[in-house]
Amino acid sequence: MALVHLGPRDLVRTVTGIARWSVDTADLLVSLPGRIGLLLDQVEVLIARIDVISDGAEIAVARATAVSDSAATVVATAAGTSASAQTLLDLYEPLAKKAAPLAQRFVDDLTEEELRAAIGLVNHLPELTMRMEGLLPILATLDTVSPEIHQLLEEVQGVRQAIQGVPGFKFFRKRGEAQEDED
Repeated sequence: MALVHLGPRDLVRTVTGIARWSVDTADLLVSLPGRIGLLLDQVEVLIARIDVISDGAEIAVARATAVSDSAATVVATAAGTSASAQTLLDLYEPLAKKAAPLAQRFVDDLTEEELRAAIGLVNHLPELTMRMEGLLPILATLDTVSPEIHQLLEEVQGVRQAIQGVPGFKFFRKRGEAQEDED
């Protein structure tokens, strides 16, 4: 390799450049620990922020898991309810189809007054039952009519009064008479 000869100016420039580079390198080396420390501080702040974000993500995942579990429970419950409902529909659909025309006729023919009378009759059923239970033993002994006829008449009179006390009874009696006339 051939040695290049530099003139004094070139040599001064080269040495000055090397000296400047050495000073710059030394300045860089001196500032490196501070810059590395600053960089490490920034990295620590970033890691802390990442930890906060990670913790938040874990909470969000836990909540999403809970919501998912709850949704799965709701879906399972709905599936069971749906299966039960389908079983009931399968069971009662033929009956409902068969009863629908009868129910429609009942609704079409029943007036509000008749409905009130039926409710009144149902309300009086306990009293009617009690009076009929008192009447039945007497009817069973009709072969010995004479001494018990007065008791029978009293019971029949009580039943008659109970029946007449039923709201709407006159309506039912008139309706029964009308149906007998139609026959």
